[in-house]
Amino acid sequence: MSLETAAWFPIGTRLAVSMMDPASGGALEVIGDVVRDAVAPSWSLGILVIEPPHEWSALVAAAARRSAPGIEKATKRYRVLVVGDDHRQRGAMALYVTSGWDVLFATDGESVAEAIENVDLDAVIAELDAEDPRVQPIMEGIRKLQPKARRIVRGAGKGSSELVHRFVERDSGLDALLDAITADIPTAPTAPLTTGP
Repeated sequence: MSLETAAWFPIGTRLAVSMMDPASGGALEVIGDVVRDAVAPSWSLGILVIEPPHEWSALVAAAARRSAPGIEKATKRYRVLVVGDDHRQRGAMALYVTSGWDVLFATDGESVAEAIENVDLDAVIAELDAEDPRVQPIMEGIRKLQPKARRIVRGAGKGSSELVHRFVERDSGLDALLDAITADIPTAPTAPLTTGP
């Protein structure tokens, strides 16, 4: 399997990869060993799948039927970091798996720092409610370390903060998230330059 990823794993690492089967709507997990490093510019990781389940063959066959030679997707493949509690991430997993984006997950400040150390992100999505006290420190850190990344909160409530580009309701689908990532958000005006006396 060739997997485009923002994460780096050394050759020989055993991974569990979960993916969504668009035909059945169910999740499928396969186990495999890394046999090719993900390196710039493609960041394509080679994984040898070990004893795949029967559903794997059906998924591969369906993907082969859907692919048409000579046709390329015109959409950009976004790199997105999703931050939140494990239970919120599991609940949103199907949404992110079907997005076609490179998605990293983090649950705390340490895993956020590790995730963004070597990866340029297009967006950071906090799977937290607007009034959650963790939103501000997470977004402050992202603004400092990844100033070009869109900062989005997906949860209950509508907040107002210069640290967050867009608040998206938890029940909103992928279109609302895509709009939040791609919307034309004006930059803050800069202060005029002053000269000394």
